[in-house]
Amino acid sequence: MRRYGTNTKVLKKFIDAGELGEIYYAKASYLRRLGNPGGWFSDIERSGGGPLLDIGVHVIDLCWYLMGRPKVKSVTGNTYKKLGNRSNVQNLSYYQAADFDASKNSVEDMANALIRFENGASLMVDVSFTLHAKSNEVAVKIFGERGGAEVEPDFTIVTEKHDTILNVTPQIDNATFDFVAGFQNEINTFVDCCLGRAELISPVEDGVELTKIISGIYESSEKGIEIQF
Repeated sequence: MRRYGTNTKVLKKFIDAGELGEIYYAKASYLRRLGNPGGWFSDIERSGGGPLLDIGVHVIDLCWYLMGRPKVKSVTGNTYKKLGNRSNVQNLSYYQAADFDASKNSVEDMANALIRFENGASLMVDVSFTLHAKSNEVAVKIFGERGGAEVEPDFTIVTEKHDTILNVTPQIDNATFDFVAGFQNEINTFVDCCLGRAELISPVEDGVELTKIISGIYESSEKGIEIQF
């Protein structure tokens, strides 16, 4: 869904025009210090996984999309179940599933990974439902030969002109992902595709590649080895 954010759409135009050159590295974090929704989210039999599948997939996909959707070559990952859902914590509110049950939790608290692609590019990612961190963090950064960009939490393009590094701030209504506008853009694009007025920017083939990456991270953590594709 983050492909449909205004910041993503604007940055993609810069990338497609060659402004950043070849994107060879990206880094993404989606860390909640307290945010295990419980219910079906924390039941691996129904959810399939924890923060990696719930929130991590979105930032992985965002980076991968902006990197040009290269084929995955290998994955090294780690998952941790150390803190549980921390339902004992008081004085901080967070989203909870309708069927929240503090006694049930069978998903990971946290996951991290190094993803290598066939074109030599790499992506580092870490995500969590709960972590002993000072605050929540959503950070997405990409780096290319001619420039880089920070997509979250604030949209900035980094470039170089006349032997001087510049931080360029695109003037758009929302410098971060706007959930309401993003979902509406996704719906509008789907309708336009059904009516033959647009082409999908998130085809099923992309879902397959993302599933390979996510499954590879879980398998790598379970077996303690790098997973090759």
